Amino acid sequence: MSESNILSAGLSELKELKEMLVCLENDKALNLELSAKEEELERQIQILEKQLSDKTVLVTKQRSTELGATYNEQLEKTKSRLKKVRAKKEKQKSTLVSDRIVAETSQVREERDQLYDQIKKLYKESKISRIFNNNFVYALLIPQSFKDILIILLTLAIVLFLLPCGIYYLAFRPRTIYLIVIYIVTVLIFGGLYVAVGRMTKERHPQTFEKIKSLRRELKNNQKNIRNMERAIRKDKDESQYDLGKFNSELKELEEELERIDADKKAAFKKFDAETKAAIAAQIAAEFATGLDPLRKEHDEIYEQQRYVEENIKKLSMKLTSEYNSYLGKENLDIQMIAALIRIMEVGRAATVADALAVYRSEPDAGKELEGNPESNTGGEQEGELEQDTEGERREEPEPGTSEDKSIQEKEEEG
Repeated sequence: MSESNILSAGLSELKELKEMLVCLENDKALNLELSAKEEELERQIQILEKQLSDKTVLVTKQRSTELGATYNEQLEKTKSRLKKVRAKKEKQKSTLVSDRIVAETSQVREERDQLYDQIKKLYKESKISRIFNNNFVYALLIPQSFKDILIILLTLAIVLFLLPCGIYYLAFRPRTIYLIVIYIVTVLIFGGLYVAVGRMTKERHPQTFEKIKSLRRELKNNQKNIRNMERAIRKDKDESQYDLGKFNSELKELEEELERIDADKKAAFKKFDAETKAAIAAQIAAEFATGLDPLRKEHDEIYEQQRYVEENIKKLSMKLTSEYNSYLGKENLDIQMIAALIRIMEVGRAATVADALAVYRSEPDAGKELEGNPESNTGGEQEGELEQDTEGERREEPEPGTSEDKSIQEKEEEG
């Protein structure tokens, strides 16, 4: 049929138009159904894919934690063993160092003991009580060092401040006169004792205390030498003389084992990131494949069907627009309208589409009144058979566009 001749076309062309409109409506309905199915399948696929992703992340994290825990346990055991061996070594070394100190300072200590014996001998020869042979008396009577000065200051603080104030606040508060009395008594007692002890010792035996002073100076130097020797021995880094080889050998093995475990841990995590993660993901994906693969396959099939149907709708719509819309108008491209025109032509009241359209406009109920006519019914049965034949088919004809009633009248006049 010529595109410019639809108004002058006959019954067969009009039935062909009706068939195209039926196919278009069927395709639109099928497209809506396929679209709804596609959305539902997409929703189900998204749910399963999220479950797949969540499980993959969870299992990967668990496996990574288990892997790290295994190596950390081995590291902790090795570190604990290393700590124990070091403690044993330090204990053994401490004992050997102490023995070395005793051995190397034995002569100096013997000299110290001789100095102490000489001081005791001087006390005995001078018939001075041993009670005065102590650092406190030496600090008060013959101070020689900063330590002795501190002892003097501390003694004065106790005698002149703590003792009288303590007695006053505990027994006589708040009478101030008692504080003055306590101070006087304390000074007199302490001063008297100091003078008495000085007369009994230092003033009565000045030469003896000069010798004791000299011996104490030597004793101080002796103790300083012992401390220096002890300090030097403890700072000595050479452990060869202590026979600690078995400890050093075990410590070296443990340190190498720590390095090896740490290196293995890093290599294991590197392999885990490079290979194991992918294997875990593939394993879990295989578990979900029984549910996801059928859905994806069905989704792809629905998508292809919908794409095919949409293409048919597009082609039919464009065909209707280009070949019929400009002549009949969009409002007349209706299945019921075309069916009415077909009935008018089947009963012989019109020979062309333009004539049938004119009859329909002059008598809007003309198509309906002809439904009781036998010939019309026969035509209706033919139309029903045609609709059934074309219902499952997909015509590649486009949909017509809109037009004005005025253009239709002009085409009718031309016909």
